[in-house]
Amino acid sequence: MDLCSSQPGQAYDVYFSFSKEDSRRGIADYASKALVMSGIRTFNDENQQLQGGSQLWYHQKEAIQMSRIAVLLLSEDYLSSYYCLEELVMIMGCREAWGMIVVPIFYDVNPSHLRKLRGVVASALARQRVGNYWWRRWKHALHEASDLCGWDRSTSHP
Repeated sequence: MDLCSSQPGQAYDVYFSFSKEDSRRGIADYASKALVMSGIRTFNDENQQLQGGSQLWYHQKEAIQMSRIAVLLLSEDYLSSYYCLEELVMIMGCREAWGMIVVPIFYDVNPSHLRKLRGVVASALARQRVGNYWWRRWKHALHEASDLCGWDRSTSHP
């Protein structure tokens, strides 16, 4: 299944992928504001006047395809979200299809645990009640994301 068939558009420099819980805690807001203050055109669904459900998902998919770079805020809450995991699959599909740049931020998630589905990663994914089809897709996307160069908050000190 080709999840990202189109070439990148010019609408956004960065698609910022995060969980709503991380936004409520201020984690995502801080990172998003830093990007915007740097003059980077960022799609962040928190700033869009969209209704939930299929309309929101349609706009998110379109925004992913119209972005040159994706920043992933990979947290336990992100891994607990069906929609975030589906976004991840699409983003990694765009990376494979046309070379989208993907930058992960590992927020209290160990990249090796992500690769091997251990620790908080295993706990978060265990909350998902889905079939093998979804598990295989997500596992593949998570493994690919864990191999990317990014920022590991757990090993960095402010």
